[in-house]
Formats: sequence, structure tokens, C-alpha cells
Amino acid sequence: MSPQKFPEKYHLALEQAAKEKPQSGLNGFEQEWNLLDEELRPLLTVGAGPSQQSFVDYLRAECIAPWQAQFSQLEVFHWMIEWATRPYYSPRGTIYEARLMEASLINSLHRAGSNFGERLHYWHGNLLFLTDISHDSLPGNWSIAKRRYLEKCVDLYGDTLATAGIHSNLSLPDPLFAWDFMHLSASERGDTHLDEFKSEFYITATRLLRAFASLFIATAASTPMQAQVKDGRAVVVLTEHDSIRNLTFPNPRELDLPDLYRSYSDYLQNSYDLVRRGVRFGNNNWTPVRARSFAEPVERLISTTSDELTHLYTRGLFAVGQATPPEEMALQIEKQNLMARINLPMGRVEVRVDDGGHSLDIDIANLTLKHLLLLRIYSDPQFARSFRYDREDIVRARNNENLAAKFSLRAEIENPLTAKPISMRDFLKWTLSEVKPLAEALNMWKDLTPLVEMSEGGRNTAEKFRARLQGELGDGNEVPLDILKEIHFEREAQVKSDVERIASEYGLLGEESGKIAEFLQRGRDAARHAERQTTPILFRPRPQAVVEISYPDKTSEILDLAQQLIRIPSVTACPDERYDEVHRAGSLIDDYLRNAGLDVKFFDGKYPAVYATFPGASKENPILLTGHFDVVEPEPDDSQFIPRIEGDYLHGRGAADMKTVVATYLVWMKDMWKVEASLRPNIALLLIGNEENGEAEAWGTPHVLKELNLTPSLFIAGERTGEKGNELFGEICVENRGVMRFDVIAHGAKGHSGVAGTGDLSEKLIAARSALNEIFAKHLTLKSPDGWQSQAKFPFINVGTPGVYNVTAAEGILGVEIRPIPQDDVEGLRLKVESYCAENGLEAKFSVMENGVACDPNNPALKALIEAVKQASGGQEARIGKKLPGTSARFAPGGQAVVWGQSGVGPHAKNEAHFIPSIEPYYRSLNELSKLWK
Repeated sequence: MSPQKFPEKYHLALEQAAKEKPQSGLNGFEQEWNLLDEELRPLLTVGAGPSQQSFVDYLRAECIAPWQAQFSQLEVFHWMIEWATRPYYSPRGTIYEARLMEASLINSLHRAGSNFGERLHYWHGNLLFLTDISHDSLPGNWSIAKRRYLEKCVDLYGDTLATAGIHSNLSLPDPLFAWDFMHLSASERGDTHLDEFKSEFYITATRLLRAFASLFIATAASTPMQAQVKDGRAVVVLTEHDSIRNLTFPNPRELDLPDLYRSYSDYLQNSYDLVRRGVRFGNNNWTPVRARSFAEPVERLISTTSDELTHLYTRGLFAVGQATPPEEMALQIEKQNLMARINLPMGRVEVRVDDGGHSLDIDIANLTLKHLLLLRIYSDPQFARSFRYDREDIVRARNNENLAAKFSLRAEIENPLTAKPISMRDFLKWTLSEVKPLAEALNMWKDLTPLVEMSEGGRNTAEKFRARLQGELGDGNEVPLDILKEIHFEREAQVKSDVERIASEYGLLGEESGKIAEFLQRGRDAARHAERQTTPILFRPRPQAVVEISYPDKTSEILDLAQQLIRIPSVTACPDERYDEVHRAGSLIDDYLRNAGLDVKFFDGKYPAVYATFPGASKENPILLTGHFDVVEPEPDDSQFIPRIEGDYLHGRGAADMKTVVATYLVWMKDMWKVEASLRPNIALLLIGNEENGEAEAWGTPHVLKELNLTPSLFIAGERTGEKGNELFGEICVENRGVMRFDVIAHGAKGHSGVAGTGDLSEKLIAARSALNEIFAKHLTLKSPDGWQSQAKFPFINVGTPGVYNVTAAEGILGVEIRPIPQDDVEGLRLKVESYCAENGLEAKFSVMENGVACDPNNPALKALIEAVKQASGGQEARIGKKLPGTSARFAPGGQAVVWGQSGVGPHAKNEAHFIPSIEPYYRSLNELSKLWK
């Protein structure tokens, strides 16, 4: 295929891959940091005696929020930590998440520092103090195999391992491989499998990207400082070199073999040989660029070895001192694990030469260049093929990399493709020109701007550090501690600013924006729940700085937001309520409204709630739009949280009940704030997170209304009122049933079921059920010609333990739920139930007790709503109805509430879906209401 048409094919493959695997991606970022104390020395251990543990173990267990902790892991030593992003289909998305992870580390260190009473720090690259490295420097909780492996690494390489770097992971869309593989001729394809086709490419790409490793070092150099000892003093020196980290970290020649990545067969042959000879063990193949398999991370190999050893020795099958000692057994098992897993399908290329500490734009540019080079290598079978990975090429590459680590963009190297002398800046300029057509076709050229500037003489991060420090140090080269701390504080400020920027513009990522939104929401929750003082980074955008996305129409905008909400499994009303997810949904809503410029109050508790008004609006008697962002359990599983659009319907848990209406409210409030102040209505918004389980706890609707001392002119519960599922306009339900829930509890004593007199609580509760039915028939309207009637159900009866037959139960519970119409006397019914229970040795325990409501037909706000719907529908009279399911409307002061929503089907069911055409008429009706209710 011609280079001109490749971008189109790539875009199609990208769309297909994102559709098939939305949580997958093409780019990943692994960041390592050193964790330092107040004096910038490495943090070692906390505690004493048996409770002593590595600082990093303490940090991950006690200070990093659980959801974020899953992305972090131990590195080699007590003071090191690594964070790995999820895969993203765009380099920009990857870097955004990487920066959010750095922000999470800042907050976690702040929390740990608060606990220990000192300011803690982190640092990229190499340590700023020389540190004794020994087996005791390794975290104590490593498994036997992992510890044996790391101890061997320490024995071989010592303190050169104490450097922190960045690893970029690069891959291509699977559909791209599949399409091209199937379009090979029969003779070209032969007996080759698709996995072999992919593996051959990733080995080739690893070979060719090695030619550019020196360039990657030069553009990402940022470690010009080095720890030294002068006259017995520990000092930090500004050196003439730009990447001390790359000059320090081991890249042993015995691992960096010529022909290792010349072809897939060469890779297999050389790798087997390295393992057999014991040169390669565990994860010590530290070449600057390497091919990786998705199938078997090395950590899993080491874990497998450890599991096998533990299984052997705990069962006493081998004892210490036998002919084959444990250490030798570990070595042999590890060798076999590695050998068995070398011949696995390759899934990505890993570039391991970047330093950290860059601006957001430089990080984006560096990863984008690598991504574009991978695409260029795939699309052009001639590009860079002169780099053969033979002995001459590897010698040249290693020399270039050494020069790049020393002098970065100032280096004079040998062109890895022609062997002719070339300056690094000219090599960068040539490389950029090679990827420019592809970058422009994929709309990525602007992301390379920092590299374009470097190619024209601009400074990289190391050069900026040096220029800044030379201005402060004068003729000296020792960097004082206070300047080092100042640099660290500037980095924290930069990260905070980056997070605000990301929170403002992440929506431009399109389909993948949901991943960033999730991280922001969880980061904000973690910051909100922090136990100590002020959290440095709140994961919020700068006020009024949010970049708005352009949508073709209002329905598309609302659907996008509705799908973001549906993806959050904010489940209540079940034994395993997902509190974190309910909070995350609340955070998304809180964010959206704050970013739009509204006045927002977040009610933080077990169940959150959000209240929003237009700034400067009257606080007296607003029309209150209400809704909820919690949902019932999915049916049949969490796949219901993956929204999908089919025809006129949006499917997913919460689509109809009632996240689409919530999204409509949010978009409408945002839009209405933009209009002229005199045109804004006296309308407020309340969204709560525990409607499905009855709102009995804070912050349910009655709790918020009481806290705000709020009496709305009209309470509008936005629940679905297009019951058929295909109406453009839902009914305005002026009456709504209430909810009454209580348990009837029978008490007994445990005893042998074969002994007379032990009693049967189930018999007692069944009799109560029958008696209660008679009471309900006298106090409730259970039948009505028009269907407007109360409902009484017994959802559960629990007595005894399933499978236990010979022990009588000590307690039995009968659950009762009543949905009363406003015309029925709920309080009188309650008194009758309590009287019956008292007379029969039972206990009545009421959890929810709200009567139905009926709105005054002369309520001016109700009349305004009816007229608004009429105007929006082109003059058709609004349909007036009554709502059978209980809603938050039952909490409206004085009963001045209606239920009025959109259309959908299957709430609480596996076929739940929202009728998309009902969105725009509802939005239009709100606009008309705003004109009538100033």
C-alpha cells in the first residue's frame, strides 16, 4: 500500500481495535522514581524489629489509595517505586495518565510525610547521595526466587542499579496485522501463523528502533547532576554530561549481542544461548530497546519459580543440605521457566533509555516520535533497513548512545544508517522530516513541536537544568541542598499545573477520555478523603479553563455524558454496594458542574449528593430538578456497564433509570449559565447517590433539603415517565406513590429441632404474612379500575441457615414493602401493624416511611411546567399522569412535586434502554420552562 493511503488504513484499524478492545491500547509508560527524605537521602525502612518494613511497602499499603496502588509496584530497593500506565491508543492519553500517576505519588508522599512529621520528596534518574548497596537494601518481603534474582543482580552490578528511568511500550493495532496477513499471497504466507507474522515485525521494529536509541537519549536527557564525595563530604555536582542515569545504568556487552534482533529466528537462538550460559537470568536483558511478549511478563516467571519452590519445600520433599541445595534448585527452575517462555508471540517494543522530569509537552513529543517511527517502520519496508544489527552496527550504536548520554543534542555521532558523521541535531531534523508526512496525516505534527524546536537549537531538559544552575552557582559546580529542594518544589508545582491542564482538556481525547476521567475522579475522591491537612493536588481543572468539545447536536453531547455515567458501576440497594463507584459518579457530576462555572455544594458521606445553582441566583423557592446517580445491580453481569447504542436506544445499566436524564440536567445547567444573567431562571439541581436503597441515610433527599432549609416551589423528579419506551414526551405525573418498608422480626431460641417446644419461627412469620394481608386490605386501596392503587409485597422471608436441619433458628425476618398512593393513610396503617406485632410477640422495625404525594393543581410552577411542555411540543397539550413506582418526589415539602422524565424500557432489568429521541424534546422543554420561571 502506498504511504499516502497507509494513514487511512491505520485509522480504520485503530477504530476497529478500540471497538473490540476499548480497555487496550498501543502505548504504555512505566515511570520509576527514587523516594527521598527531607534531606533528599533515600528512604529505607520504617518501624523496628518484627514490624520493620521497606518504606515503599509502607507507602503502597498505607498512603496510596487502593485503586491507584494497583498501578504501582516495587522496584529493586527500599526507596524505589514504579508506576505503569494502562495502555492507550494515543501517546497523549498515555502521558496524561502518567502525569496523573506522578500527582498521586506527590499526594501519597505528602500523606506519609504528615504521618512522620517531615517533608518527603521524590526524584527521577540517579540518587543525589551515594548509598551503600547490599542484599539488605532489598525489600524484605520479596519471594525466595525474586530475592535470589535481585541479590545476584546486586552482586554483579551494585549501585549502578540504583537509577530510575522511563520505559515506553509501543505496539500496533491487531486488526492492522490481521488485514495485512490475510492479504499476503499464498506463497508469501506459506505455513506462517499470524502470531509469527506479528513476532517477526516486532523483532524487526526492535532492531530498527535501536538505530534511534541515541536520539531518544538525547531528546530525553535530564540528569546532569551526580552524587559524589569530596574531602569526605557528600555533595551533588553539576557535571558536563546530560544523562548521568544512562551513563550509570548497566548495559553489559555480554547481553547486548550482535544479531540478537536481526530476525525472529536469531532472537530465539541467541536468547536460548544466553539463558543456557547463565548470562541472562530473570529480567536482566537490559538492552536499550527490546522486544516483549504480552503473554508472560518476567515478574510472572519469577512468581512461578517462587510458587514451585514453596510448594516443594513446604511439603518437605527436599531439605536443606541435600545434594541439590535450594539456591541451585531455584536457578534450575528459573532457567527452565525462561527457556519455556522465550518462544512466545511478541506483542510490543520497549524503549528503556528515557530520563524523567520533563515538561508535559516534551513527554508527549518524545512518545509521539517513537510511535510514529514504529508506524513508519511498518508502512515502509525500505525505511532504516540498512541497520542490520550486526557487530559493526552494535559497536556504532553503543558508541552513539554513550556520546548522547554525555552531550545529548550537542553530540557528534556516526549516522547509524550510513556510518557517516552527523550532528545529533541534524539527525533529529532528518528523523522529523521522515515522519512528518505521517504525523500530519494523523494530526500529530503539532505534538512534535518541542522536538522541532530542539532540532533548530532549542534546549532539552538537561540543558535547561544546566543553564539554570550555572546562573546560580557561578564558577562552582556543587549544588546546595536548598537549590535541589527548590527544583523539587518547582517540579511539584509543574505537576499540579499539568494536572489542572489535563483536567481541563482531556475530553479532546475522544473515546479514551473516559480512562482519564476515571483517574481524575478517583484522584479527587482520594484527595477529598485524605485524613491530613491540605492535599497538594486536588485533580481539578483551573476555574473556567475547561476545553469544550464540539458536538454535532445537543443529543450527541448528552449521550456522550450519559455513557460516561453508565460506565461507572455506582451500585446500591444490595449487600455489596459499590461505595467507591457511587462517589466516583458523584465526583464526575461535581466536576462537570464546577467546570461549567456553577455554584456547587458536594455533600460527602457514605452516599454523596450534589447541589448546584446558578451563581447569584435567588435561594428562595426555586424549582428543583432532582435525580439520582446510583443504580441497582447489573443483570446479568458488569457487561451492562458498557453502554451501547442500537438504533434509537441507548442500552446499559442506568440508561433509563436515570443517568440519561441526569446527563440532560447537567448539560442544560451548563448551557443555561452561559446565557444573559437576566434570562436565567430560578431553577436549582439536586442529584443524590442512594435513591435505589430508599434514601434513609445521609445524604438522601430529605437530609439535603433539611440541611439547606430548602422549600422548592416545585420538586421535579426526573424519573422515566415515558412508560411505553417510545414517547417523545413523558407524562407529567402530578401524583406519585410513596414507599413504606419494614421488617417483621420473630425471636426464638436456638435448640435441637427434635426436642419438643423449640418452636418454628417460619410458621409464626407465615401466619403474620397472612394477618398483614388482611390489615392491608382494610387500610390500602389495593384495587382500582384505573390502576391507581397501592401495592403491598413481601420481598423476602429469612429463617434459619440453608443446609442446617437439626437446629432451630433464633431469629426470623419477614420483609415488607408497600407503595402507597397519597389517598391512603400510611400512619394509621403503621399503628395497626405495630399493634398486631406487639400482641403476637413480634417486632416491627420500620426503615422507610413516606406517603405518596399529590401536587396542588394550582401551583404556579406546575402550571409553568405544563405550559413549557406544550410550547416545546408545538402546541400539543402536555399529558398528565400518575407515577406508580416510588421516587424522590415523596420527600417534597408539602407534597409539591411531580415526576417528569424521558422515555425508556426495562429499568432494573437486563434489557434496560433509553429512548434517544426523547432527549431533545426534554431539553427543549427545560428551555421553555426557563423562560416562564425567572
